[in-house]
Amino acid sequence: MITKRIIQTLLLFAGLITVYTSCAQEYNYIHYDVKDGLAGSTVYDLCQDKDGFIWFATEAGISRFDGTHFKNFTTSDGLPETEILKLFADSKGRIWMAPFKNNVCYYYKGKIHNQENDAVLKKINLPSVIALFRESIDQDMAFYTNNSVTIVSANNAIYQFKCNEVTRIFLRRNPRGKGFQLNVDDSCYVITNGKMTSVPCGSLGVMDLDPRLNKVRATLKVTAEDCDPAINHVLFSNTWSGSYMVDTVTFDHYEESFLMGKQISHALVDSEKNIWFTTLGEGVYKLASRAFKTHYFYKSQSQEIFSLSKINDKIYAGAAFGRIYQLHEANIIDTINANKEFNTSLGYGSTNRITCLQQLKDGSLLMGSDGLLVKKTSKGNTFNTGIFAVKSIEELSNGLVLVGTARRAMVIQPNDLSVKDTIFPSRTTCVCFYNNNYYIGTVNGLYVVNTHKQIRYMGDVIPSLKQRISSFCKSPDGGLYIATYGGGILCLKNDQVVHSITTREGLSSNICRTIFINNDFLWAGTDKGLNKINISQTPYPVTTYSTSDGLPTDIINAVYVDGNTIYVGSPAGVTWFNETQTGHYSQCNLRILDISVGNQSQPMKNSYRLGYQDNSLKISYAGISFKSGGNIWYRYRLKGLTDSWDSTAQNVLEYPSLPPGNYEFELIAVNKKGIVSDPVTIAFIVDAPFWQTLPFQILIIATVILLTWLVVAWRFSMLRKKELERTTMQQKLNELEQMALRAQMNPHFIFNCLNSIQNFIITNDLESTNLYLSEFAYLIRQTLDNSEKSTISITNEIRYLKRYLEMEMMRFGHSFDYNIEIDPELDPDMEHIPTMILQPYIENSIRHGIRYKENGGGYIDIKFLNSTEGFICIIQDNGIGRKKANEYKSQLHVEYQSKGMSLTAERINILNRQLSDPITIEIIDLTDAHNQATGTRITLYFPYTLTFKPVKK
Repeated sequence: MITKRIIQTLLLFAGLITVYTSCAQEYNYIHYDVKDGLAGSTVYDLCQDKDGFIWFATEAGISRFDGTHFKNFTTSDGLPETEILKLFADSKGRIWMAPFKNNVCYYYKGKIHNQENDAVLKKINLPSVIALFRESIDQDMAFYTNNSVTIVSANNAIYQFKCNEVTRIFLRRNPRGKGFQLNVDDSCYVITNGKMTSVPCGSLGVMDLDPRLNKVRATLKVTAEDCDPAINHVLFSNTWSGSYMVDTVTFDHYEESFLMGKQISHALVDSEKNIWFTTLGEGVYKLASRAFKTHYFYKSQSQEIFSLSKINDKIYAGAAFGRIYQLHEANIIDTINANKEFNTSLGYGSTNRITCLQQLKDGSLLMGSDGLLVKKTSKGNTFNTGIFAVKSIEELSNGLVLVGTARRAMVIQPNDLSVKDTIFPSRTTCVCFYNNNYYIGTVNGLYVVNTHKQIRYMGDVIPSLKQRISSFCKSPDGGLYIATYGGGILCLKNDQVVHSITTREGLSSNICRTIFINNDFLWAGTDKGLNKINISQTPYPVTTYSTSDGLPTDIINAVYVDGNTIYVGSPAGVTWFNETQTGHYSQCNLRILDISVGNQSQPMKNSYRLGYQDNSLKISYAGISFKSGGNIWYRYRLKGLTDSWDSTAQNVLEYPSLPPGNYEFELIAVNKKGIVSDPVTIAFIVDAPFWQTLPFQILIIATVILLTWLVVAWRFSMLRKKELERTTMQQKLNELEQMALRAQMNPHFIFNCLNSIQNFIITNDLESTNLYLSEFAYLIRQTLDNSEKSTISITNEIRYLKRYLEMEMMRFGHSFDYNIEIDPELDPDMEHIPTMILQPYIENSIRHGIRYKENGGGYIDIKFLNSTEGFICIIQDNGIGRKKANEYKSQLHVEYQSKGMSLTAERINILNRQLSDPITIEIIDLTDAHNQATGTRITLYFPYTLTFKPVKK
């Protein structure tokens, strides 16, 4: 074993030599090709429109890019030819296209206009393929073909100018005003208002290159050049072997070159300062920033960097296979190559990643890998091959070193790298000594071990610390920042979480691989980019750097900050940039791509009306921010459906079935830099079905009310009909009862009269008999006439009563007298009473009151008096009274007992059921001071008008 250790030591010393490493310093490009959605790999031209979209002309159609998705157009969309050679975006928003044929077309508001569907384009006759597009200040368009210039004016007039046998031609916007400048060989013209006018060339000038630039340019095989349309200067010279950018200050030399070895067709600087390069056969490249540069170690077995540290003004980068790279100020890369020695360790067979680089207080360098711990000094090197997979190193204040490995956490003696003590007996991921405790990160979370080796599991107290712990950092204010795999970053003070930084606070990912503190800034490397966090402010402002900003990859293994320069270790190599030079040109434009109603695409408008059967809505949109690399969030709401804002990362929103109503759709986009787009607002009106419209509902309500009223009216009509029938039957019954009562009274009266006549005959009083018979006949005729009537006037009633009383006086031998008196205020001809209502009472007074009066002298007084509510009839006699009369009546045979009073009372009761105002009767027995009967008074109260209740006839 001793012999083996000695051999390993010798091999390590032999391997720790500095050698030159083959590497390349390059910019970081983002590459788009057919696999990403680009229409074709051969890209001839590109442009950016006023909405922010970038368009690419390929051999397989047109591609429109919003930073996230490609939208491709082919002949099925209206292109006259699949292969498109030139593109131009004009100020009106049209994208002009030159296909590989004598034709022209343009895209505008969702439609491709070609010479078959556009009346203006149909008038254009091109002699050859378009080689150049230009637009004047007054929005005229010029197309240059083989020795021909075609003008389409802003008002759609067509002009064509031919230039025969031309060896050199130059066409641009007129620098002096409207129209175009056209130089043909040595002649100069201005084309405006459909006329080509010759002008001195000196008045316009020619875009000549600086001689110093032209000298360099002559050595290049230039295929195409891109100019700034505003200043008419060349910006890029593109060749079959890369693109060269002109210095935009002096324009006398090429500042930089790009994509050497690739066939560049065109280059473009977009509105966010990204540089786009189109290639012939390799798609499109985007350079987000020239501030980011990366060393790619092409000839190494692995380019990935796992650790970074600054030692003696040099940046050390730990890679795989035992390689440690040194970055000098001149960006020269040296390598400490100890791969052979690392392979002799107990971890032989692994990639021997250099995971830890730590400079100790004595100036020595401590290096930890998957299977070896090495200390390098100016005097020599020390190593320990018995330590497995070093994960983390921290020098303690007492000079010892805390080391976390794949098997345990330990304290070692830095002089000979011997193990002094084991702190934690299991696998660790990172270690730290803080507040007199050992903080041990593991795949299961965080453990705290005190100096007495008592272990506490912090995951039981803080759930986020159950996640894998990847890195520790101590802040100047005494906090301990902890990076986790899934829980973001936490800051502990006295074992309490004082801060938590996750995606909710702006962190690009909760999977944090490494952290580094520099002054008031915490740098966090995640699987989705590098984050700069200002920990001096609350809430923490977070700035994210990713591939869209210039990093070669979003996976960050290590970070080191040296002043304004940030070094990043990633699977691509070592990247560095000066953050003050990265620029902040981010923009965020929001555009609606398509609106579909009922699965039918609609023309772009500010408002839409949807039928109740076509109430499904689909809205496609794009937030355009090429600095964000597709990391764009959208906030939206549909007012009328909800007033709260929702968020999404999707580019499509669907409302499958909107209820009737008025809606307002609001949408904004937010890019990864926090830039908010202008809001988009679209109004939607969903028509209600006719049965839900207000007029229809009013009609239905009215109909229901009408039907209800008709039913109720019919029901009430039926009830009234039944009630009327019942009342009619009752009235008829009452009338029949009245008739029957009158029929009973008449025989009674006749019987009495015949008795009187019989009495006259018996006494042989022929004269009285004859007179009585005559009066009786007249009275019978009058009785029969009155009995047919329901009412009779007072005048007729008095006439009838007088005849009746005269006959009774004759029958009783003039033993009584009578008097009939009418109130002067009463009109006897106008007032009516029921027929034969008074006669029974007068008859009763004569037969039972005056008849039995001793000494004669009977008297009947009849008065008709006016009252406030009608009139009164008073019948008063001076007979013997009802009590005495009843005594005489009980002695008579029953057939002689009078029924007139009872019949009349019953008749009045029946009448009262028919009359609106009843008839009332009051009978009073009259007495003297000695309470002796002096007669009877009968008072009948009649209403002014005898109103009968309605009876159906």
